[in-house]
Amino acid sequence: MAYTNEKISKEDFEKYDLEKINKRLPYGSPDDYWAIDRQRNIWFREYYRSEDRENSGVESYTVWDFYWKGSLISTNTITLKKIPYTQNNGVFYAYLKILDIVTTEKSRVHRKIDKKENKILINFPKELLSYKQEILKDLKEAFEVSQIGLGIYIRDDEKIVCKVDLEYEGQLI
Repeated sequence: MAYTNEKISKEDFEKYDLEKINKRLPYGSPDDYWAIDRQRNIWFREYYRSEDRENSGVESYTVWDFYWKGSLISTNTITLKKIPYTQNNGVFYAYLKILDIVTTEKSRVHRKIDKKENKILINFPKELLSYKQEILKDLKEAFEVSQIGLGIYIRDDEKIVCKVDLEYEGQLI
């Protein structure tokens, strides 16, 4: 994997105009760390998290920034299950469900309610539709490499594996 977990440098902060990106939502608290793959021009970081502290972070709602080859994508997830690595033979496990995926240039979320099925239908950004499978694969890899945003905090001598089940439109990626 070509991703690395690192603190965002001043040069990268300016290059990707993160000051503007950080101000797009009034409630954001963007992370200063990211997982970045410089060869493929992809980066990933947590933008905002609302956590259910009484339930060990399960059912937390998180907004992620995913920069994919020139397009900034906002991905919103809910955490349905977590197993700490200390309770799972050194493997940190999380089950995340994607609630929506939108390019940040769009002002509103592309969700519709199917009243017949009583479920939310997610529309992938039209301009990226032909790359959908590649983007979802890269997104899952970013979640695992970043340890779901915690990778930067793991000591080099800790050999923790992260396994993520990522659900999109009822299917695991």
